[in-house]
Amino acid sequence: MHRHMWRFAIALAASAASLSASAQPAAPTAITAKAGKPWLHKATGIALPATIDGFARGEILDLSNGPQLDVSIAYDDPIGRTHVNIYIYHAAAPSTALWFDVAATMIATNDKLGTITPHSAPIPFAIPGASAPAGLRQSFAITKVSRSSGVALIGLGEWVVKLRMTSPVYDSAQLDAAMDRMMQQVGWPKKLPPLATATPLAPCTQPRSFGPPAEKAKQDDAAMLLGAMMGSLVTDNSRKTRKKGEAPSAPALCVLSDRIGGRLPIYQGEGENAGYVIPLGDSGILLDVSQDSLAGLLTPEKDKDASPAPWSVTIKRLDRWLQYPSYATLPPPNQAIEIFQKEKPLSATSIYGKGGTQISISPDAMKKD
Repeated sequence: MHRHMWRFAIALAASAASLSASAQPAAPTAITAKAGKPWLHKATGIALPATIDGFARGEILDLSNGPQLDVSIAYDDPIGRTHVNIYIYHAAAPSTALWFDVAATMIATNDKLGTITPHSAPIPFAIPGASAPAGLRQSFAITKVSRSSGVALIGLGEWVVKLRMTSPVYDSAQLDAAMDRMMQQVGWPKKLPPLATATPLAPCTQPRSFGPPAEKAKQDDAAMLLGAMMGSLVTDNSRKTRKKGEAPSAPALCVLSDRIGGRLPIYQGEGENAGYVIPLGDSGILLDVSQDSLAGLLTPEKDKDASPAPWSVTIKRLDRWLQYPSYATLPPPNQAIEIFQKEKPLSATSIYGKGGTQISISPDAMKKD
């Protein structure tokens, strides 16, 4: 803990980055690849060939505007007019099951696709060089826009590789086979991170009942500073896990029946005081509502029943975490979305990059009421 406090103090003194700027979405930038040659995503070691299974590589976009934390690679079959996008992104949580469920839900709830019928339950698959079926895929028959659509996804350490295919000519079974062939022909790195068998997330057997909107907790500067350090602690633990040759631990989640706006799923954690996460789209960003375990350390043991740890609201982006004001009780999902949309973050903690962890504190965060 002392080492983290020292690093925190140095980073806080040196950082003057704007929190509002850190939350702005990046504009896509084009990446040039040599014709006929594989394009290498350096951070993962994945090489995307010029052609895969007869599909020609097209536009490559960096959706993170420079650091290649979210990259899209297009492939097209000019004869069958089947379109593919392969995405590589640095996910906020290392979970094949979570991000597969998000992507499949985005297809299954898309009214523009007409009647949507799954070809089968999610299918586990293995990539070359892996002994475990660590990926998941699923195809759907659709009645509008095209004939079939589907997704195949696998988590590689802190990264996620997602293939999205839509076809006017393939039925759902043919599309499933085509996705499998393409995932087998991606230029996967020779040395893969540790992988575990992927299991689809299940509906919650004991779904949480959400109460009325929560009240803000009284601001505690020490607790706020500890909350800002959480991203640093998680990043350090992830690095230690990689050095040990272990797969990152995926969050233990189940799927709630309610959705935000009828589409965005809500995933509940395990345990009596577990919170929940809401993916902000299907590209690796999470809204996390959880009890602040670090802040709880500041409460004397005799007072914990009367004053339980506050609930924190955190936006976990691809490269940083944004911490929002804490609440005395669990905010329901609609309130959590409103907090993200209307409140200003108290701090931002970088979790990716060669410069190490840096923490920025809002100028207003330390002001007293």
